[in-house]
Amino acid sequence: MTDRFKQAMRQTCQQIRAQLPASFQRTAARKICSQIRALDQYRYAKRIALYQAVNGEVDLSSLWKSAPLQGKYCYFPALNEDNSLSFLPATPATRLLNNRFGIAEPDVGRDLALSPEQLDVIFMPLVGFDEKGTRLGMGAGYYDRTLANHNARLLIGVAYEFQRQSFIEAQPWDVPLALIITERRLYWSKP
Repeated sequence: MTDRFKQAMRQTCQQIRAQLPASFQRTAARKICSQIRALDQYRYAKRIALYQAVNGEVDLSSLWKSAPLQGKYCYFPALNEDNSLSFLPATPATRLLNNRFGIAEPDVGRDLALSPEQLDVIFMPLVGFDEKGTRLGMGAGYYDRTLANHNARLLIGVAYEFQRQSFIEAQPWDVPLALIITERRLYWSKP
């Protein structure tokens, strides 16, 4: 799969996602969050990494609002100068500041960050995916760079069903997902 083909796939999926009706996005997010709450891996998790949805990504804010009531601590990715991510703690009351891409990040000290190994589940947005757990992201490699030298416990991609592709050629640096959750089903890619 050439880089041009991946870029075209990325642009097409992003354009469709950005134009989804708000009612569809809300309904899909509700179904996806329901499926997440039913997972044993989520129910027993204490430290979870979420993300701030932008440009039509699946919104997991209902998980963020309910997680503290279930004894869970939430962490969000924040960009580092070396183009890796730090996972910073946040509650719904935490002040957020937009990064250079307009994505909200917790306004807390970097000394509070957890490494990927310390998180029970890391939820990631994506642009496309295949059933083997290959994730097509935005193209900058922030998650792959961050997770490359860490043994994260459980990586879960969150997407709409239309983002499923029959095949995405994985690159050597791509970190595979264990599970992708859409509004229609769960795609387990490895035990």
